Amino acid sequence: MRRIALFSLFLMYCCANSAQLSAAPAGSAKPATQALSPSDPGYIEEDPVLMKLVGKAAPALTLKSVDGKSINLNDLYGKRPVYLKLWATYCIPCRVQMPGLNKIFASYGNEMTVIAVNAGVGDDVGKVKQFAHDYGLHMPVTIDDGRLGEWIGMNATPVHLIVGRDGRVIFAGHQDGPRLDAAIKQALASKVSPSGVATSKVADLVTLKAGDTVPSISLQSSDGRQVALPHGASSRQRAIYFSATWCESYVKSVQPGEAENCKVGREQIDKLASNRSVEWFGVMSHLWTTPKDLAEYQSKMKPRLPLAVDSTGAAFRTFGVKRFPAVALVDKQGRLIKLIEGDPAKFATAISSQPVSK
Repeated sequence: MRRIALFSLFLMYCCANSAQLSAAPAGSAKPATQALSPSDPGYIEEDPVLMKLVGKAAPALTLKSVDGKSINLNDLYGKRPVYLKLWATYCIPCRVQMPGLNKIFASYGNEMTVIAVNAGVGDDVGKVKQFAHDYGLHMPVTIDDGRLGEWIGMNATPVHLIVGRDGRVIFAGHQDGPRLDAAIKQALASKVSPSGVATSKVADLVTLKAGDTVPSISLQSSDGRQVALPHGASSRQRAIYFSATWCESYVKSVQPGEAENCKVGREQIDKLASNRSVEWFGVMSHLWTTPKDLAEYQSKMKPRLPLAVDSTGAAFRTFGVKRFPAVALVDKQGRLIKLIEGDPAKFATAISSQPVSK
């Protein structure tokens, strides 16, 4: 995938009118039918890989809304078109597109099921609920448990997925605008296939609990090699650090508190990693991140622990990581002790409080 130039986008955002990116009524946003230019802070380059989803049977999946309701997509396919919009609270193009999403829901919500699906990386229920309130999202709001993103092969947000009444994908892409509008009209005009509605099986979700054995998970090093997440028995307790290469920079413009938390977490981990009695390893989110991005991050930050990119998102899903930064503690037998998310002040205490494994 041709990656988004994150830092360039961040600079463009800082120079843009801040009102454009704040929670604003739909009337203040650019019309959904207007395509953005590459110089716009809300622009995101299309990923040709997403186009391979067009014509594919949609995922058979049950989503959980932030207010606890279950939405079984299978109950919708064949009856109504479905529009799934994946996004993140800190994603600048996602923020720019939110008024357009509200406009689409207001215009077509009676004819098509519209669901705002948070990507579930770097966000939790509290952040998502607050964001939905600030942006006036009245359609169902859910948080992906990782399976929808995995099925899509999502490497960046936002992602638009339009499914026709026959249960097949009509459109998959990052940008809103004319092509999305045309896909919505096509979906509204679609009919159920005589052969019925087909769906795609979605991978089962397996999230580790305390005491579970950590499996081997394939990651990517900064030079593009496949490396395995440390697993199995060890002579030392392990600590696995989860974060994102862009958390301190890109996020700073929209969520400075979150960016500062990532900075404090990184500095805390660097100090803790000097303790040789613990085996440290770092896993970076795959969103907006290639091995080259990781190499640049390592060159700049000079971390004391080895890092790798979670190229498929499997490590984040397996450990159930939602917030940055996070640390998973693993005993000498390779079993998960606990996961600490979002609060670096707890990292050192959690490590020092663990009894010595035999």
